[in-house]
Amino acid sequence: MAKKCRGRSCGNGCAIKIDAMNRVCSVQLALFSLLCGLLFFIFPFPLFGQGQKPVFQFYMVKIDSVYDHAPPSKVSRLMEYYKPEMERRMMTVVGYAPQELRSFRPESPLSNFAVDALLAVARQYIPEPVDFSLTNFGGLRASLPGGDVRLYDIYTVFPFENELVILELEGKDVWELFSNFARTNRVEAVGNVKAVIENRKLAQLSIDGQPFDPNKRYRMATIDFLLGGGDSVAALKNAVSVIDTGLMIRDVVVQYISMLKSEGKDISAAIDGRIVTK
Repeated sequence: MAKKCRGRSCGNGCAIKIDAMNRVCSVQLALFSLLCGLLFFIFPFPLFGQGQKPVFQFYMVKIDSVYDHAPPSKVSRLMEYYKPEMERRMMTVVGYAPQELRSFRPESPLSNFAVDALLAVARQYIPEPVDFSLTNFGGLRASLPGGDVRLYDIYTVFPFENELVILELEGKDVWELFSNFARTNRVEAVGNVKAVIENRKLAQLSIDGQPFDPNKRYRMATIDFLLGGGDSVAALKNAVSVIDTGLMIRDVVVQYISMLKSEGKDISAAIDGRIVTK
């Protein structure tokens, strides 16, 4: 058997060939392709039978532009078929932003816009009150440009397959969530919250305009990535209940933009002091 991994004129390639009859394992290597052969260095013997040791042979294989001219595959032909319609849809203008929205900690126009979108759509999704929202800065992969905002721009900012989830947390877990942000000096994006952090300690917390109540059960909108403990947000694993909406965060943002347009508003957000560090 033989397998090859090769890139587009990248100069790196490898192939591993096992000849069980002659007990020979040939490994073609270039730079990091050595990793492809590690499996056969560590676990070679079951391939050849007990007591039979393989002989390894190494030689270089040049990967050049010859691989750039391979005949089109079924997948590439299928992609070419759908490409014009996909490009047309991605260029659809979904809204207008008077200025560029950027992302940075501890809060920023883009991060505030994202969590405000999660909160607004979550409040439409269920009749029960949703108190606050949370997402991660790592999920915001680009700035949102000023001017006409296309569907392509939304995909660029939110490229991951993260879904909106609505969950309930006991007060102690909410406090631990924000205390951990303070301890690690790594605050994620939050909506409808005001937190004051002093010397890496949570000094003050209010949610939905009310002082934090340790005896209250809070309902929050977030993404499934964080619910699973992503970005070390462990407190969410203690959720009392979880509603999976099935809505991708990109669709949530587009829906929120439509809500703004229906109210005659543009895409905008500002730093409003929801996170204060001292």
